[in-house]
Amino acid sequence: MTNLSNEYNKVLKYLEEHNPKGVQTKKPSRKEPPLKSKKAENLDIEKKRTEVKKLMDASSYTFVPGDRFESSKPPIILSKGFDVSKFESFMRSKLIDNHKKSQSYERPYISVSELVGCLRQTFYNRMKYTVDLKRQFNFSYLYLIQRIGDSVHDIFLNLYDFTEIEKTIVSEKYRVKGRIDGIKGNFIQELKTIDEEKFENKFIYSHYLQAIIYAYILNTEYDGYNIDTITLVYIMRNLKRIAPFDIPLDNDLAKTLLKRSPLLLSSIIQKTPPDPYGSKQEYCQWCLYKKYCEKDQCKEIHQPFAKSSINKAKKEKPIFVM
Repeated sequence: MTNLSNEYNKVLKYLEEHNPKGVQTKKPSRKEPPLKSKKAENLDIEKKRTEVKKLMDASSYTFVPGDRFESSKPPIILSKGFDVSKFESFMRSKLIDNHKKSQSYERPYISVSELVGCLRQTFYNRMKYTVDLKRQFNFSYLYLIQRIGDSVHDIFLNLYDFTEIEKTIVSEKYRVKGRIDGIKGNFIQELKTIDEEKFENKFIYSHYLQAIIYAYILNTEYDGYNIDTITLVYIMRNLKRIAPFDIPLDNDLAKTLLKRSPLLLSSIIQKTPPDPYGSKQEYCQWCLYKKYCEKDQCKEIHQPFAKSSINKAKKEKPIFVM
């Protein structure tokens, strides 16, 4: 205990000798820089951006704007090795060639896809009304989308344990033809590729309409089938998600759609446009046959773009009082 006291006294004596009374030990204060105004800070940021831009302009690399730098336009990427415009032209040519090929042979049957769209538009297409094909296939990347969709279909059809795949069906009663992606038990399976940003977590109604036509034809004109459910399988084009939907049949709706086939075939034989059954406002907006449709008369079903003017005319019809 005595030794500890002696050591403590030595420490105190040392502190007193090196720190005279009345003088407090204190660390030297760090001089803080003066606060900058908001305007000065913005000027500094702008100066740094200018310096960075000069360095990038002098660089041989292509700069892609990120979150830290704002840009209203995407960067222009130039290449002598690959001509993007030429490739887009090649894809557009393939789309046009495929379209011409599809119209070069006889089609005695109506396809299932033709029954669920605008009947009048199908008539114009079947009768080869003149349209601007370059405008029709302006989106050249449709060719890539189609090829990718075909590849995804092949993978799924060969990997999953379907009972039957790519089954072609024909209805002699309605003169309708189509092809089913897959059949498994009492289910018809239809595979669809779609962009995830456009997918709204629900099935697309026109896809369902096609599938119920397939099911109705199988159940009524083929032996050994008892389809009771439609399964629509959506595969995101980024290949990161699959969304299947099980939907029950609607036989009455299927029969109504199938009755459009004899109507369309009769119109083709008589060379008279049918009413625009199955048309929608969004179809009319981009339809290349609209100029023909505007001139051709309708009997029972009017064009969606003309309905508003017809209703308006009815309201404005003068009333004569006797």
